[in-house]
Amino acid sequence: MARRLNLLSTAVLTCGALLGVSTPAGAAEPAPEVIPIDLLLAGSYTDAAREAIAIWNTAVPTIKLVEQDTPAALRVMEYKTARGVQSHVNIKGAGRGWVYLEVGDAQLYKPSRIVVHELGHILSLPDLGPGSPCSKVMSGAWGGADCVNDQPDASEKTAVRDFFAANDVGDRVPWWGSGLAAR
Repeated sequence: MARRLNLLSTAVLTCGALLGVSTPAGAAEPAPEVIPIDLLLAGSYTDAAREAIAIWNTAVPTIKLVEQDTPAALRVMEYKTARGVQSHVNIKGAGRGWVYLEVGDAQLYKPSRIVVHELGHILSLPDLGPGSPCSKVMSGAWGGADCVNDQPDASEKTAVRDFFAANDVGDRVPWWGSGLAAR
């Protein structure tokens, strides 16, 4: 009996899709794509990372970065080099990988902007390059040390939303590995 009901439900849904029947206007939106993230190794960047998580969760409601207290497929780590700069990512698929935050970068740039920028890579956005404006978080260091904007603009939000509408967490980020650096 349950099998017949399942087959009947499937047939009704299929017919509705073929006839163009849509969901009622008051129906709930689909649940956001959840991306577990851990800040266990974030060190002095922990608060800035939490700010960046909140910024992206507000900017793109179709995704939800969720902090967990055990290692996740997306990890944030503070580190230090002799040069003292060079925050970057290692992407293992959309929403997965490592965000490496150089301690010295926080002396030059607003920490939440650094983390929002690096998470932008994890969420599919490439660097914009020299000459890009401060209004774009993906301008990164090219926005200048005086740039404190940590809010993605409308086109950056749309790009992430569109990417996750067509892709799932873990899918390949098209530009990653193509020779473009993610800094």
